[in-house]
Amino acid sequence: MTTIIRHRIATLTCTVALAATIGCADLQAQDSTKTIVPILNYTADLVANTCGGIKAGVAYQGYAEAGLEINPWKNGKFNFTIASTHGGEPSTNLVGDWQVFDNLEAGNHIFALNAWYSHDIGKFNILVGLQDANDSYSTCDASGNLINTSFGGNQVLLSGGYVPTMPCNGLGLNITWRASDTFSWQAGIFDGGVIDLDDGNRFNLKHKLSRSKGYAIITEGQFTPTDALVLKAGAYYHTGLENNGYYASLENLFPLQGERSINTFITGGYAPCANDAVRASITCGATLNSLFSKSGADALSAGLSTIHFDHFKWETAVELNYRYQLNDHFYASPDVQWILNPMVGENAKNALVAMLRIGFEL
Repeated sequence: MTTIIRHRIATLTCTVALAATIGCADLQAQDSTKTIVPILNYTADLVANTCGGIKAGVAYQGYAEAGLEINPWKNGKFNFTIASTHGGEPSTNLVGDWQVFDNLEAGNHIFALNAWYSHDIGKFNILVGLQDANDSYSTCDASGNLINTSFGGNQVLLSGGYVPTMPCNGLGLNITWRASDTFSWQAGIFDGGVIDLDDGNRFNLKHKLSRSKGYAIITEGQFTPTDALVLKAGAYYHTGLENNGYYASLENLFPLQGERSINTFITGGYAPCANDAVRASITCGATLNSLFSKSGADALSAGLSTIHFDHFKWETAVELNYRYQLNDHFYASPDVQWILNPMVGENAKNALVAMLRIGFEL
């Protein structure tokens, strides 16, 4: 399919989704219970690799989501979402970094993202269906504004566990036990052999569980002794590859004067057995909330992420990000990343990347 046809399909899809969203918004306005909630998001990145990596250059990267969240009864909800990634793939074509400095990059595709059902039973939650395992595991709220993919999930888990994640979400079952206000525990089993969008799973609709390909089994505990401190620790095992690994994270919020606060984080992961995957990873950083605004509309974030493979050097990314919430729906986020030893082991020059992200969230 040519690029022009892909763009026309993407435009048509977004148009239909927008019409459906407007209709759902009308229904929502008439029904205070909000049994149907529209999902419509778009993020645009303008990227410039100023030096190093594969080559200097400029690229555009876009990501769209459209869908519905349906709440038919008090304790249950469905989520049906489609997505589109499109653009110049700057990490692949300009920098070549393994970590992927732009977390939107995933080729040029339109695909099924979510089709899951969530249900609460007392202190337990059951989530089943087509889902992103990274939405449940190795999350870190304190690093949420940073754009490098490594700040969105622990690379030891995501690479060694071959867990389904955007754009190749997969089938899975996850159970969470909220034991108390301070402790929760979850365990899940996911398809460990999701077919890539470029390898015959064009719209992410081809899913077949296979014992030979294996399953990703993950467990994670969370301890929140105070409102400011969050501790997490998890482990994974892939039955097909016999990979296993461990990860942990710490987040701590330090209140300052007025609305200002500093949210810090540090995460780490190690895999004693990880075939063709990340052996170790470390991330750390901090976010200063309400740098200029008094209402909490802006934040300045800084972070460092480094990963290591067997027989190769470390690849490290240092990122500085500023985010300003323009209104309830739009935000702007300039970002700079310095990437050391991109293309792990290929002796590429360090890269300096500048980008501007503009986002819309319904």
